[in-house]
Amino acid sequence: MAARRLRIKRSDLCAGCATQLAVGTYAVWDASARTVTCLACADGATDGEAGPDAQPLDSPAPLPSPLERGKPGASAEREYVRRRDARAQRARNKLGRLGGIYLALSSEPQSQVAWARGSAGEKLLGEAFERMHDEEQVVVLHDRRIPQTRANIDHIAVTRSGAVWAIDAKNYQGKVHRIDKGGWFTPDERLYVGRRDCTKLITSMAKQMEAIRSALGDPMISEFNVETGAALCFVDAEWSLFAKPMLLNGVWVGWGKALRERLAAPGHLDADHLMLLARRIADVLPPA
Repeated sequence: MAARRLRIKRSDLCAGCATQLAVGTYAVWDASARTVTCLACADGATDGEAGPDAQPLDSPAPLPSPLERGKPGASAEREYVRRRDARAQRARNKLGRLGGIYLALSSEPQSQVAWARGSAGEKLLGEAFERMHDEEQVVVLHDRRIPQTRANIDHIAVTRSGAVWAIDAKNYQGKVHRIDKGGWFTPDERLYVGRRDCTKLITSMAKQMEAIRSALGDPMISEFNVETGAALCFVDAEWSLFAKPMLLNGVWVGWGKALRERLAAPGHLDADHLMLLARRIADVLPPA
């Protein structure tokens, strides 16, 4: 049986030089001898360095297609455009030629404006993450759809530390703070932005983390020692002078710069590991 050139599915040592080969690395698999050989040693063998008994290699496996990383704020922008156009159509149907004048003089409803602000916030945070994305330390995916639901994940960051983050971008105005509305023995910490109780944003992150864990699967999580994290990132809110990021019910809450510093933490994964994890997530959670 001819040796095959492919991406290995488990780490192993090169039979030629004893180099450790990571999962996802292109190498030559010899099924009869059950050994893997790195491409440097295998290419040497094809040049005649391994003698007349060297086995032929199949054609090299095609390079993987580019990772479909998504576009920040794309689905929120589409929803805003849909609502805007539907409102304009209703105005024309009801008022005829006066519909254009009505739209020019009236304000957009808050429910419509919220989608535009949300898209702008995702784009702003996404631009900052794009400056981090290098496929060596951090791989970032944007606007991922959770299958069989109407929910999406604004950003997913696969990091060198082994943490895979679900990141929700919020473009809210007001000062971010927490208030404990519980008693002495029953604390009830709640998240506020200005006078607005935003605690439901914290609870909604559980579904996003579960979607990521489900996409990776327990075997991959165990093999790469992956941890999932959730971050709620406010892009245009106010903070107290000496404020620090907070942790509420396991969800990190803070601002862009502080989150980027956390994502850049060193760790045990290499570039091949990052891309392997990112591809698995991108396949299961497609762009929204």
